[in-house]
Amino acid sequence: MNPRHLAALLIAGLMSGSLIPAVLSAGSAPDGKALFHNYCAPCHGKEGAGKDADNLSGGWREDGSRIAPALNGTAHTWHHGPDLLYEYVKEGSPDPGSPMPSFGDELKDDQIWSIIRYFQSLWPERIRRIYLDRFPGGMGEGK
Repeated sequence: MNPRHLAALLIAGLMSGSLIPAVLSAGSAPDGKALFHNYCAPCHGKEGAGKDADNLSGGWREDGSRIAPALNGTAHTWHHGPDLLYEYVKEGSPDPGSPMPSFGDELKDDQIWSIIRYFQSLWPERIRRIYLDRFPGGMGEGK
């Protein structure tokens, strides 16, 4: 991100009294949204809402195939640290039953972090605060 844009976001956040939403807005990951919609939304749903409202944390379909979890803060994704989120996108899921592919050959590291920052920007402010308490610096800043 351009340092001027980051500074403007920080100032806006300080002035609004709510730094987290300003820094973690979708605008803080300019290509993250497009990348997310291209690579992630087919399985994780539009805006990360998941494909099955009854199984936001994933689960299994009757045919034995895995349901991709919601990534918008309504499921368990925010329980995972930033390095694990990065690893899942880059290397795919280590779960042999998961259809989560590796995107490491298609996406650069900064693109992966941009996707992560984008779906983190979809999380409710309460979830972001808990996440930052659990994983300081965990929103992919500087990556």
